[in-house]
Amino acid sequence: MENQALISVIIPVYNVEKYLRECVDSVLNQTYGNFEIILVDDGSTDSSGEICDEYVDKDERVTVVHQKNSGPSKTRNTGLENANGKYIYFLDSDDYIEKNALELLLNTAESDQADLVFFDARSFSDDGADIKQGYVINGSYEAKSGYEILAELHKNKDYHCAVYLLFIKNQLLKENSISFLESAYCSEDMLFTYKVFCSSKKAAQCKNTLYHRRYRSGSIVTSKKSVRHFRSCRDVYGEIRDYSEEIGKTGDCMATEYTVRCAFNALDTYKKISAEEKSLCKSEYKALKKDILSHSAFGNTALKMRCYGKTFWFIYKIYDKAVGRLLKGTK
Repeated sequence: MENQALISVIIPVYNVEKYLRECVDSVLNQTYGNFEIILVDDGSTDSSGEICDEYVDKDERVTVVHQKNSGPSKTRNTGLENANGKYIYFLDSDDYIEKNALELLLNTAESDQADLVFFDARSFSDDGADIKQGYVINGSYEAKSGYEILAELHKNKDYHCAVYLLFIKNQLLKENSISFLESAYCSEDMLFTYKVFCSSKKAAQCKNTLYHRRYRSGSIVTSKKSVRHFRSCRDVYGEIRDYSEEIGKTGDCMATEYTVRCAFNALDTYKKISAEEKSLCKSEYKALKKDILSHSAFGNTALKMRCYGKTFWFIYKIYDKAVGRLLKGTK
């Protein structure tokens, strides 16, 4: 197996000195050894950069790129630019993978001749305790086109847009010019994974829990929302709306639902930022709602009411709850 495909493991690094060794060691100790690790130090201000250099000296399969702080999207793109593997795998530097992860993912990709393999993750808190909010795919999915799989996953509420749950053929990314939206500080995975699934001629499931996802204070996911978060979510929504049109999926049920999901994500993010920050991007928020309504809210009544304002949204929520109770009572 050592003479088989080279796997490029891309690890974006920013101020994770406490977790970085556990992350990198989980790759170096894999049962499959034909890989390269690309550490991209995004201007860390702690000892993360020095730890990266230590691993370069320790193992020839490890390389490091030091860059000024540019955010997660640019950091992952830097990794892609330096990747030589047949397959690409993104691993977050405060998480880790199972010892046999790369072997199982490669075997699935090669046996099913898949452009894309997706799998499960376990979530845990910084103290090691399991968190119920996991990334478990409850159903079993036969290998087929990525868009078909995406539609099934979305319908069954099994879809998780996290990029670290994907094992991707590098050729797929190159042929379709897929990279991360560099203006996006968060929610960049929603766009990237959508494009990957839509472009994949064949996607396959590896029904194993191979990833360990750490929830910690101070990460982008848990940090307080800001104007930067809102603008990222807005940009991702716009890109997905345009991309669906570009690939001829406008009006398709799955693409429409996904666009609606991203629109809600942007609106909800604005709601979570402080009043002071809201005032800095109020006009942008209004422009976002105007854009959504110009597309008739993609046929989604809830989204339309949300854009019309608090009163309409309140009335809709009351109505929706009442109808839900009525239907429940007739069962």
